[in-house]
Amino acid sequence: MLDERKTGVTADLSLKNISVVGGCAVVQAVVTAVSLGEAEFVQAIYRDTYLAKRAVALDVPRSKLPFYPLDKQTKTLLRQMPSAMWVVSTSAAHGEDLAMTATSVTVPAAARGMICFNVGHSSAFYAGLGGVGAGVRLFALSTRQKDIAERYVTRAALGKEDRTRVEEECMVAASCTIEHTEDVQDHHIVLTKIDGVKVPEKDEEGLMPLVWQHGKLITES
Repeated sequence: MLDERKTGVTADLSLKNISVVGGCAVVQAVVTAVSLGEAEFVQAIYRDTYLAKRAVALDVPRSKLPFYPLDKQTKTLLRQMPSAMWVVSTSAAHGEDLAMTATSVTVPAAARGMICFNVGHSSAFYAGLGGVGAGVRLFALSTRQKDIAERYVTRAALGKEDRTRVEEECMVAASCTIEHTEDVQDHHIVLTKIDGVKVPEKDEEGLMPLVWQHGKLITES
């Protein structure tokens, strides 16, 4: 039996819907509670190297925290979990290149060759995003691209200079085709199939992925 006290952070889910896309089960669920177990630190690890390590700072007992409606302490906890920073780009129907900074990018372990990301309905990027069959590119940002990550939180039009930097300075780039989309509350879930992957040549040793943690971008360990 799994000992929840030793698992760090676990979550209770209320299942809402399951759909199968390209051999991958897309599960929609609502988080109803979060358990802390014995978690004392959250860490970001890249190739067996600690990129960031921060203490879990909470002023409530280590028991289940209410999640919905969102409890302040639960929000604090989730903000401390490290997330890799990505830029998603696409070409709108009128030809303009668009970009969006994302932390919601995931690579489903059970679905080889697939990448999933979320986009808010109110964003300019969503307005220009195509449907099933449209192409997108996903770039895992490096620590040299902090300014780009910050810029495309609020900006959508991808400039020529930024496009070149995103392609040349990222950790990895994936060209994808949208396979499935799903609307969940105020977000659009996009499941894509990877058509090709490119790892740019790096001219700087020790370059690391850009990580969001504790409400800020972590550019060094």
